[in-house]
Amino acid sequence: MIYSLWRAPRALVRCAGCLLAVSLIVALLLPPAAAAPAPIIVSVDVSGNVHVPTDRILAVVQARPGERYDPRVVQADLRNIFALGFFAQAAPPLIRQRPGGIAITYRVIENPVITRITFTGNAHVPSDSLTALMDTSVGQVLNSNTFHQDVLKINSYYDRIGYGGQVPTHVRDLNIDPRTGALTLVIQEGLTVNQVLIAGDPLLPPTLILPVLTVKQGTTYSDDARDKDIEAVKKLYDKYDLILGDFEGGIDPSSIDLKAGTANVRYDIHAAKVGAVQITGNTRTKDEVIRRELRLRPGMYITNSGLRRDYERLQATQFFSKVDPQVKPGPDPKNPAVVTIDWNVTEQRTGTATIGAGYTGGLNGQGLYGTLSFSNSNLNGTGNGASIQLERGSNTYVGSASLTIPYLGKTPQSQKYSLGVTLFTNGQTNFYPVYSIATNPFATPAPGGGVIPIPVTLFPTLGQQPVGGISATSVAKSAGANVTLGRRLTDYARASFGVAVQRVSTSTTVPVPYFFQSGNPNILVGPTPNPFGNQNNGSFGITAPSIANINTGIPYKLNFVTLGLATDTRDDVFNPHRGGTSSFGTEISAPGIGSDFRYSKSTLDGTRFFPFRNGITIGVHGQLGFSTGALPPNSLFTFSDQQLRGYNSIFYGTDTVLGQIEARKPILAGGKLVLAAFVDEGGYRIRGAQPLLDPFTNRIVGFPGNWSYRGDFGVGIRFDLPQLNLRTIRVDIAHGVNGTHTSFGIGQSF
Repeated sequence: MIYSLWRAPRALVRCAGCLLAVSLIVALLLPPAAAAPAPIIVSVDVSGNVHVPTDRILAVVQARPGERYDPRVVQADLRNIFALGFFAQAAPPLIRQRPGGIAITYRVIENPVITRITFTGNAHVPSDSLTALMDTSVGQVLNSNTFHQDVLKINSYYDRIGYGGQVPTHVRDLNIDPRTGALTLVIQEGLTVNQVLIAGDPLLPPTLILPVLTVKQGTTYSDDARDKDIEAVKKLYDKYDLILGDFEGGIDPSSIDLKAGTANVRYDIHAAKVGAVQITGNTRTKDEVIRRELRLRPGMYITNSGLRRDYERLQATQFFSKVDPQVKPGPDPKNPAVVTIDWNVTEQRTGTATIGAGYTGGLNGQGLYGTLSFSNSNLNGTGNGASIQLERGSNTYVGSASLTIPYLGKTPQSQKYSLGVTLFTNGQTNFYPVYSIATNPFATPAPGGGVIPIPVTLFPTLGQQPVGGISATSVAKSAGANVTLGRRLTDYARASFGVAVQRVSTSTTVPVPYFFQSGNPNILVGPTPNPFGNQNNGSFGITAPSIANINTGIPYKLNFVTLGLATDTRDDVFNPHRGGTSSFGTEISAPGIGSDFRYSKSTLDGTRFFPFRNGITIGVHGQLGFSTGALPPNSLFTFSDQQLRGYNSIFYGTDTVLGQIEARKPILAGGKLVLAAFVDEGGYRIRGAQPLLDPFTNRIVGFPGNWSYRGDFGVGIRFDLPQLNLRTIRVDIAHGVNGTHTSFGIGQSF
């Protein structure tokens, strides 16, 4: 049996006994000191060595032939020989009289030659890895010095991989068979866990934490296993929408039982709390404007959803080009779980002034127009917004001024309310294709042999072709003011109440000899008579109890109140990937509030966004519009190429339904360039509409009083123009039943 002297008590006692015995024998053999000179050494040699060269042994021997014999030198030689590490024992030297002096023979017993090295008790570190750490190898005489260094390297390796500080040495015992040379090392990697204790402020109960830990009762503790536990607990906290603030722990020193090889493990776990909230990077926007958007405040536990929602709220203000939340050490270094949230923002331009001109042609084009506008959504860093717009074209004019105050007052209660005020005047002339209604061939010609009147309609059936060279002229004008008061119900839900006061006028006409055939109109003030006598021109080219026919060009009072409820859980208002919106709004007009009209108009709208693989987002949009009473023409629901992207026509209805699905794939980081593929399907109707009442004609039965549907599909791109402070410019190419159409817009389609 041989082992490092500093660790193995049995080997130490045995070797110490050998040295003592040798010393006593030498002392007995040597004659007592005398005045006579010591004999001369005539020869020095070694016996008993088989594998260790004699020269290697004699190199540490100081006794030399020709020198006088000194017992102290011989004793030192014995120590030097044993210090080589190759020998289990060193027998007393043979000192024999020879002619002319004495001969010294140092006798040694070599350690066994190692034939095999094996390990037991190493559950986590493979034997090959431990063997690679050792200089002791098979085929060599076991050297105690080399083996001692091997033990130190094994201990150092175990300490380095996280098993340090648990046991005095990780080589608990060894055994070498003197007959076979098989060396066996008994390894104790660490202490066996007796119990895992959860302490601190974990917020989650131990029954949830313990099952995810690597360190369990009966396992061997290591720092590496503890590090895995830290990651596992982080994931667990993420699962429960929390953030891990601090994780400390390991072997509980008071529980160590070296005899049993066990100990308890104590983990101090703390959920992250807000200690302070600081705002950095803003030079124009006031701190209070930013703080009122934040919901995570000192003393609150930090949740992933709360942190993300605060980020989304700041992004939704559109005051910043970048929002970077950073969790930093808190105000108390002794409590690392209490942290500081630093909202670092990069402000962007919120004021825009525009002077421009343009031209759009085609049947529904604006013609030549010029624009002058100014807007600022963050006046003097207060978060309030204002805008002025002036536009004049050959077919349009727009004038508007608006003010928005998203937070009224400074108290928590008053800041639940918002206010918006708009003054406006606008007018637009549109030209629409008309479709003839085939008349009965036996119809009576015009009196006196004049031109036969030709009835037309704005609402074709599928397959009808427009009348060549003829279009209907529609003129709509309005002026008034809107005031809306909003009320935040939650961070995601908002209610609103609004009042609008307007003066409107509408007319839709066709040139002679064409006319919109109608009958029994819902008259507020008698409609303009048709020049052909008994037929009437409806102001919208169609007669129905759901449309209020008004004198063309004569202004009417249109007053209404609005009620709304909306929620918004989108993660990004520009490029959402998850969440959605839902809203319900109704508009009510009645003579009791000074209006010339009586109707209600309601809209139910919803969107949902789902993240898909490879960064793709699937968006779904549904909308339902319905009304009661008789709507003025300019209050009808409309579908343009912003909803049905495969058509250049505008579709009107008193009731509508719309469904859209779109897949968006970002090409550049940050959503600066996005490809999209989409499908749109819209339905519309005018309740009770009958474009033709003459029983002697081939009228289109029920159309457009029944539902009509249009669908399309296509692809598009979305991109940003930061130079113009424009986000998400949209270009879509879609195919409808009449061919392909390209539409443009600012913002997502939904």
